Amino acid sequence: MIGLINDRYKISLFLASLFLLGAGVSVYFIYSLPGSLNLARGFEPSFMKVYLVIGVTFLIGAISLANALRYKKEVIVFRDRKLEDSLAQQEAAASGKSTISLETVKASVDQAKGEKQILQAGLHAICKQVDAGQGALYRIVEEDGKRFAELKSGYALNLAESSVIRFEFGEGLIGQAAVSGNTLYVDDVPEGYIKIVSGLGSASPKFLLITALKKSGQVQGILEIAAFSPINEDQRKFVEEAAQLIADKIS
Repeated sequence: MIGLINDRYKISLFLASLFLLGAGVSVYFIYSLPGSLNLARGFEPSFMKVYLVIGVTFLIGAISLANALRYKKEVIVFRDRKLEDSLAQQEAAASGKSTISLETVKASVDQAKGEKQILQAGLHAICKQVDAGQGALYRIVEEDGKRFAELKSGYALNLAESSVIRFEFGEGLIGQAAVSGNTLYVDDVPEGYIKIVSGLGSASPKFLLITALKKSGQVQGILEIAAFSPINEDQRKFVEEAAQLIADKIS
């Protein structure tokens, strides 16, 4: 495509050169015309007007042609950049698809024994493939007639083992996802909402994905992923399908 556009530009440049050459030859013959016709003296003022009009006309034509060629070249450069950007986006999308695999998650949960290990193995496999900064898996529990989403497994979470974190149905984003069973994606997480602590300090992710683990239409758990970079549509679909794999394994 780029080569074809460049070829057209070269053809236009060649034709423009022919036009300028023809214009130059025409001017030469026109200025030589009085001598060739052996006209008597006294006709020069009349021919000067003709020379002036023709000269100005050719000059305007040359300037217009130069501007047209310049504009066309700018259009070609713009098209080249758009095409390159499009190809880069396609390559990036293809690369993103190639780095996520449900088989990896399936293999991890199949090798695990017991619910705790299944949740941990599945969560870690998912988080690593989508470059998550943090991850959490909640199970639905019932107490005194109330239902809660209770944290059972974490990825890069700085919590004491004795900590109990739970959300009542409808409470916060986790509780809302537990009620609706729908996937939630937040692309502008408020500063301080989540903090990831490491030896280098602490930082707040800007992107949050929450999806439900469902069995026969019933919510069995909630999967939460926090990331520093956007979670694209393919990755979101992958997380939803991976969550279903975990749900099928623990139910």
